[in-house]
Amino acid sequence: MKTIKFEFTCSRQVPLYAHLCNEYLNYANLNIHIGHQDGAYFIEAEGKQSELETLADAIAQDFLISVWLTDSRIALVDAPTGSKKPLATQPLTQEFCQQCAPQFGDNQAPEFGQLDLSCDCCHGEQRIQQAYHGLTAGDIRAMYQALMTQGELKLAGGILLSLNPISSPQRPRLLVCNPNTLNAQFHLSDPQVLALSSIEKPLICVRPIKDHPKLSEPLYDLCFAYNRLLVILAEHLRQHGIDWVYLNDPAQGEALAYIDGQWAEIRTKAPNALRIDSPKRALHDAVLLAGKDTYYYSSHSDKQGGHYLLEQGSEVEARSELSPFNLTDEELAQCALHSVNLEHGLSKNSAIIYLSRDHGGQIHTLDGKCEAERFFALPELPENGYEIYHQLEQSPQRKVLEKFKQRYPEDYLRLLDLKLPAKRHSLSALWAVGAVILGLKTRSLSVSDLNDALMAAAMAHRGSNSPRIDYPLTRGEAYRSLNWCKTLGSLISFRLADDRDSQKLAFGMHDSFADYLANWIEHLDLNLGVKSVALAGSEWVNPLLCQRVALRVGKNFPLKHNQQLEIDGNNHAIGALLLKKRRL
Repeated sequence: MKTIKFEFTCSRQVPLYAHLCNEYLNYANLNIHIGHQDGAYFIEAEGKQSELETLADAIAQDFLISVWLTDSRIALVDAPTGSKKPLATQPLTQEFCQQCAPQFGDNQAPEFGQLDLSCDCCHGEQRIQQAYHGLTAGDIRAMYQALMTQGELKLAGGILLSLNPISSPQRPRLLVCNPNTLNAQFHLSDPQVLALSSIEKPLICVRPIKDHPKLSEPLYDLCFAYNRLLVILAEHLRQHGIDWVYLNDPAQGEALAYIDGQWAEIRTKAPNALRIDSPKRALHDAVLLAGKDTYYYSSHSDKQGGHYLLEQGSEVEARSELSPFNLTDEELAQCALHSVNLEHGLSKNSAIIYLSRDHGGQIHTLDGKCEAERFFALPELPENGYEIYHQLEQSPQRKVLEKFKQRYPEDYLRLLDLKLPAKRHSLSALWAVGAVILGLKTRSLSVSDLNDALMAAAMAHRGSNSPRIDYPLTRGEAYRSLNWCKTLGSLISFRLADDRDSQKLAFGMHDSFADYLANWIEHLDLNLGVKSVALAGSEWVNPLLCQRVALRVGKNFPLKHNQQLEIDGNNHAIGALLLKKRRL
């Protein structure tokens, strides 16, 4: 008799894994123990070799990849450490699993199209949206036919499927119907493929192949079908040669970020409730923050052993007696640093590179006495391209600017037409101007479209060598900033010298910035002794920026980010409990 331990380590709780562990308590013929410790779900089984091999096959089939899975292993142990008590579980949200999806979602199965098919494993039929109850296989076939004849299909919850591009300011989103054609149409890494097919079915940002006849935008957000109705509709579409359809779902959050080998959430729209265990004492009992389209309520209880609790949702404010905590951009960056340190058991001698589209880019530090200080903040750019041109004209960059105007009159006019949003002290704002200077073509002059064009061009560059774009610091009274005129002037100079490869210059903007960040952190390390560097903010959705920073900064410093929390959302609420600020 042997005792084997099957272990699945995750960066956050995975409700299906806890549910499956409980299901395996009833596995016949074997002495089973289960547990959840240090982020790892495990099943321990004692039995004969043949019985354990059968169990291993069953577990491999049931425990599908989670986007939050960081490691899995099988080990021979001396004695079980788990128990026969079921694990506490969070509510499951998915409507299907590996057992039922092939039955109602495969056109060759006799149950194909049976939306309410019962599943003994996940019981997904109980979570089907009320508006879909009673739909038959014939009803769903008629919905597919309506989509094919009318070009679009509206579903409950505001979901829209379309055969043609959907007019929207956000990046185009595609529902994948035929996974087998993905590699022929998009540039995909192995982690992206695994994430798309994971049980969470997240959105993943990808770049289409060059000169694709139907994919003209620089970047797309992809996802696989994430509810039973979409699984069946996607199978109908696949059968008839449709590889993907355009998708709009107001309930979806943003595409995931991939930071230093792990996935992270930028911001979600789903109601959220979680608990973080930490012995670190908070400075506030509770905090209410107003977020983007939602509210965050966080609290701390020493009586229960140091639990940090979070609630998220649009109705949270109505249940709270607190007034929303008003925080400056500087304080939000500090909150983000506190939240990352809390998750990783850190408290001092740390820095954060906080790059957000909504709150401004900054670098903050905590010294050996946990005192916070702002080292750097991105400058606020003028509100339009005309003013940007005017300031460049008044700077030492005037000569190269005049040559740019003469050689690239169309791009000069596009620069004058550029209008930046209210929040203009972000990397996105600066790089939107850079995309215009490089002459990158976009469907509009919005900051998001220009950034997508710059990201896609940089990702298309083959090689690691590129011109070094200047990101020179300016010294203010309280903190350092960036001489953006010189940054744009250096970019113009490189384009004037050789405009044959905009991809190399776009890559250079990313790699040079990452190199400057590494130099700044090394400078801080000499003064403070930096033991870890936190990354937070919505700009980290940029996969190439993550890659270059992991290479440049991560070479000498451990990189940390929020894993249980979002990296630019509810993390502020948890971090605010540790913020040295009086409540007004």
